[in-house]
Amino acid sequence: MVLESVRSSPHIVGASPARELLALAVGGILPLASVGFVLGLDVGLSLWWIAVTLGIAVAAGFAGAGLVPTVGSLWLVGLWWFAFPPLVGYVTGNWTGAGRYTYPRMLGYGYESARAELLGGTEYGFKYGLLFAVVIGLVGYGVGTGINRLSTGTRESR
Repeated sequence: MVLESVRSSPHIVGASPARELLALAVGGILPLASVGFVLGLDVGLSLWWIAVTLGIAVAAGFAGAGLVPTVGSLWLVGLWWFAFPPLVGYVTGNWTGAGRYTYPRMLGYGYESARAELLGGTEYGFKYGLLFAVVIGLVGYGVGTGINRLSTGTRESR
């Protein structure tokens, strides 16, 4: 009974084609960013990533992909943000205390080893990646849903 009522709400789980496109978009962006990072491009924490994730959330709201899939997809982006650079540093052995293989942090502290950096990045990815996904996801999904309603209302009134 409860599951049926959740599925009937289009903004919780969303429409199937839109959910698939959302997964495809995030599933395409993360490998591209990963390859770019490994090749030495600057794909770390920047306003560009915030704009991309906000765009994903707005597009998901416009398409009706569902709030849970949107937040889940953005959480994967947030987890990648924190955990992938230390993972590359750990695997390649190129880790340094203040290099590009550290995860984004507000304070200037660092870890003593690549393994500790990876564990810290994963922990932060779970904590702050989820917070990032919820905030950006709620705002972007709400904006996308609003744009969809405005455009649908404009089309229907003509």
